[in-house]
Amino acid sequence: MIPLISINTLSLEPAPFVSHVEAVARLGAPAISPDLQDFALCPRRAAVRAVRDAGLEVAVLTHRAFGFSNPADTAEQRKRLNRTVDLAHALGARAVCMTTGGRGELTWDEAAARFAEAIAPCAEHARAAGVELGVEPTSHLYADASIVHRLADAVAVAKAAGISVGLDLFPCWTDADIETAIAAAGPICAFVQVSDYVYGDRGLPCRAVPGDGAVPLERLTSLILATGCRGPFDIEVIGPRLVAEGREAGLKRAIRWLEAAIRNGPPA
Repeated sequence: MIPLISINTLSLEPAPFVSHVEAVARLGAPAISPDLQDFALCPRRAAVRAVRDAGLEVAVLTHRAFGFSNPADTAEQRKRLNRTVDLAHALGARAVCMTTGGRGELTWDEAAARFAEAIAPCAEHARAAGVELGVEPTSHLYADASIVHRLADAVAVAKAAGISVGLDLFPCWTDADIETAIAAAGPICAFVQVSDYVYGDRGLPCRAVPGDGAVPLERLTSLILATGCRGPFDIEVIGPRLVAEGREAGLKRAIRWLEAAIRNGPPA
């Protein structure tokens, strides 16, 4: 059985959430992974109805940065994340994708400890709602939004906080210890995000359709599946390469490529 494959709405043309649902249904993916901003103008009931009527599942809801470095803001950040968890639960989403928030003037160790303390009530709220909180690694260019840029660091922070890992391969595929980090991440992996990178691309966003670039995605996908992680696998391709090809054509190719890579991995 192929793990659930979703299309991240960040890959789609900016549009109302209902239009994103229709686009994913046309692409033939079984699931959608929306961004919190998709719901700024879409009431929860309308969103739930749109997903249900399209026959889709919601894989991952992107929350973005938590924010913890300023203790005065922690209470508000907890309220904000709890509202996201409640929305994810209403949508039937399996997980919430998030970054930690920046560390300000804190050392890395201080920041990791404070994040774990700050997010503890939200982690409990998410467990009660049946929603996984997945903290993902992200480029160091987003240091204002995260303290984790290597997968091993994401695993360490997630374990300390009692939450899960979102395994976004784009920022961490060059980690020297990627194989070891994947093995450690597998048992607490809430979702996997897949895209490619073409050598020479310098400006973000520069994600490519899986199979078009240098990332050893087939090998990494096989390693992930070997840990027992079964996704969901979220296609998050953003940038001029996809736009130049045409989003629909590129995302259809991405779905086919990922289905094949998963089939060729370890047996279920």
